Amino acid sequence: MKFATAIILALGLSLTAAGQGNFRAGVTTVDITPERPQWLQGYQPRKSDGVADRIYHRIAALHDGESEFFLVASDLCVLSPGFYDDMTVQLEEETGITREQIWWTCSHTHSAPHVGPQDMSKLFGGTLGDRFSIDHDTEYWAEVTRKLIDGVKEARSKLEPARMGIAIGSARANVNRRELRDGKIRLGVNPEGPVDRQLGLIRLEREDGGLMALIANYAIHGTALNGANTKITGDVTGWVSEYVEEELGVPLLFVNGAEGNVAPIHSVYPDIDDPRFKDFDHLLAQPIIDLNKTIGHTTNDVSLRLDETIVKTPRKEGLGWPEALGAYTSNADDGTPLIHIPVRTMVINSDTVIWAAPLELFSEIAINVREASPFDRTLYFGLANGSLMYLCTSIAHEEGGYEPNVSPFSPQAEQDFTSGVSTFLSGLRP
Repeated sequence: MKFATAIILALGLSLTAAGQGNFRAGVTTVDITPERPQWLQGYQPRKSDGVADRIYHRIAALHDGESEFFLVASDLCVLSPGFYDDMTVQLEEETGITREQIWWTCSHTHSAPHVGPQDMSKLFGGTLGDRFSIDHDTEYWAEVTRKLIDGVKEARSKLEPARMGIAIGSARANVNRRELRDGKIRLGVNPEGPVDRQLGLIRLEREDGGLMALIANYAIHGTALNGANTKITGDVTGWVSEYVEEELGVPLLFVNGAEGNVAPIHSVYPDIDDPRFKDFDHLLAQPIIDLNKTIGHTTNDVSLRLDETIVKTPRKEGLGWPEALGAYTSNADDGTPLIHIPVRTMVINSDTVIWAAPLELFSEIAINVREASPFDRTLYFGLANGSLMYLCTSIAHEEGGYEPNVSPFSPQAEQDFTSGVSTFLSGLRP
């Protein structure tokens, strides 16, 4: 059954900013490396037997003189939208910061601990194997939430006069992973396949021009390592962040993009000491450093405007839905079960828009939205505020393969989502 068009609901969450040179920012980094072994998320169940790299919440607080916004970039695989929602309730009770004011993004490393219930896994029976049949460490989940909330408070306490600059570049650290092999689409390497290589960068600096932090946005799966690895690590995004931080001496918030069908160019190797991984220093870390050097203009006259829309699209036929995510579904008038996809937006100074969704989005969709966008710069922040798993192209549904097999969305989702987001972004341009 086809659902005629995307349903778009603007929620009226606009926080129109003051600007006028009142911009402030604050940044902090919080270590969330567990002190005891944890089940690692991504691939088959396997318990950690050591720590290769520390993992972190990196948190930026932004205030334009009238409204404030918080971005969290965590070295984690994915979160349930319900777990994000529960965190925001606790955060508001303690700080007054509302759900609309905080985006919690995950880097998508497949070598970090499970955090929060894996609600979406209940949809697919044996499709995802036994990767969730484990005893969870709920105390660690609570630690991660506690440290996030305390980190937000700390970032807020560090707000100081600041300046912002934005640049767009590219990097060749990723590759399409949907490989045709033996007549079937398999996870592998497809050098000819579509891939989003846009590199977005936001520079935050102090009033005197000294660098405060960088926010980088790039599409790449956290799968340089495969399931044989049992060490906790941020994987490729964590290594890139560490390299940039050592070079520049400030935090790098790495926010993933439309990585649904995108792998690192060196992917699924078993040995964390594989020398090929050093290539990411010059394939992705150095382009971030170089792009930062091109930002010659920054300003303290920054305005932020936050909005949200809900795009509704049919879910896959015959698919149930977890009770814990009841807020993310409904039925159309004709009884068709729908998935609600929350899409957050932040317009910066009328020429830049960042849009975010709880998805592993295929690159082609983000590229098409960007090409239709009326803004000079358009960035997509993926795996934001939870994950409703893969939103694939209609062609991918025809081809088959891992992502469409485990996706809760129907083949119509690409059209509904692209139309819904593009229409909403067009309405945001002054």
